[in-house]
Amino acid sequence: MSGRASLFHTYIGIDYSGAEKPDSRIKGLAVAVAREDEPFQLSLPPVSNHRSIPPVAAAKQALWSRRLVYEWLLHELYYSDKRIIVGLDHGLSYPLSQLQRLGLQDWDTFLQWSQRTWQTSRLTMKQSKEQADYINSTDKRLVEREFIPSTKSVTDLDRVSGMQGAVSYSTHTGLPWIYRLRKWQRRGLKIHFWPYDGLVVPEDRHVITEAYPSLYRRRIQPDSAYEPLSEHERDAAYIANWLQARDRAGALMPYLELATLSQQEQQLALLEGWVLGCL
Repeated sequence: MSGRASLFHTYIGIDYSGAEKPDSRIKGLAVAVAREDEPFQLSLPPVSNHRSIPPVAAAKQALWSRRLVYEWLLHELYYSDKRIIVGLDHGLSYPLSQLQRLGLQDWDTFLQWSQRTWQTSRLTMKQSKEQADYINSTDKRLVEREFIPSTKSVTDLDRVSGMQGAVSYSTHTGLPWIYRLRKWQRRGLKIHFWPYDGLVVPEDRHVITEAYPSLYRRRIQPDSAYEPLSEHERDAAYIANWLQARDRAGALMPYLELATLSQQEQQLALLEGWVLGCL
């Protein structure tokens, strides 16, 4: 470990899912948290202690819903006096080609368009698709084309054939909650949406980033702590562990600065977004 001071105190990894309804408790959602040098732990939502709840229902309550993840994360960001970095396993913007087609000039305009078009904060993805006016696309963002080509397009909603584990489904069901966090930011919540708010992160801000668990899995030493976990829990843990390891080694800043990209690529990243960990 280097002698450089760490940038963050808490590292949160969230493996996302676009399945079912916003309030449905589903196995595809998982949250892992690592603090300082401590090993990661899975975070679970509050479970009712009501004795009359059947065992099956009680087990269901131990699962996250998308709304619960948002409410929990907002609480963590709002009340923590120590810096947090969050890695979310879904896209936060569109490819430039689609932004241009829609006439969207910046990320805030995109979030507003998404909020109007996709009603996934109250509907299933299937129901929202039936109401939305959209054009399916397999276009990819720069980071996907050049750095992680194994990824699927965040705008390819039709060719997934209802596979709700697809990144396009996760993206479109996750964006409404990003929109809400953005509103809290305007009310004074000290968060920095990276890279949309800039590549230089103020020292008093929490950070929200886009993450890709498969990228980190290949960079983390095998550990028996992952063995009993589900696939989704492991993915959340990969995110939290990679963020923690890079920061504790004093090596996270280069990933945030994107200094290896050209100026044109950096400007594109401010609009399309970027997956933290790609240089």
